[in-house]
Amino acid sequence: MTEWLDTETKAALERIPPWKLAPPDTAGFTLVLLAAGGDDRVALAAAVQRAAGVPAEEADRILGRPLPTAVGKGLVYADAQIGQFELICCDAVSAIIADDVVAEAPAEYLADLYARLRRSEEFEIVWVQIDRIPSDRAGYEFCARFLNGHQPAVPATVALMRKKARIMAHWASRMGGHVEVL
Repeated sequence: MTEWLDTETKAALERIPPWKLAPPDTAGFTLVLLAAGGDDRVALAAAVQRAAGVPAEEADRILGRPLPTAVGKGLVYADAQIGQFELICCDAVSAIIADDVVAEAPAEYLADLYARLRRSEEFEIVWVQIDRIPSDRAGYEFCARFLNGHQPAVPATVALMRKKARIMAHWASRMGGHVEVL
């Protein structure tokens, strides 16, 4: 999993650095699921399972709660970032928030924070042109990761969240494909 989190992918995930929401000496982070996107509940449950490091039954319980909901608490930042990557690949909106903020902030503050994060330009829908995906193992893994295993006939134009689109474009260029955010 960590091979997907290169420097550029981390930068794309970190548009609002957590130290702006909490001091850098925070002991842990909570990965909060703000909105579950996409139609593939099985893929989303598997992403939650990987992100939270929990069995399938617990992932189903997490997804059964009203949103927003904590997917994982007490995470080191790198693990929270991996979880956020897993979720954005399934078209789910998530945020990394300091544990102290989630545990101690008034409910009104958290509701406002979650609403502002959800409306962030990072989660706006943009159009993406998929021009080339290699017909090799890298192309297969790319489609499995970002397109739920579906290999579209190219060229194809799809609507995605800006954050996912940027990450896809980066990874397409690394593996010899071409994806452009329009």
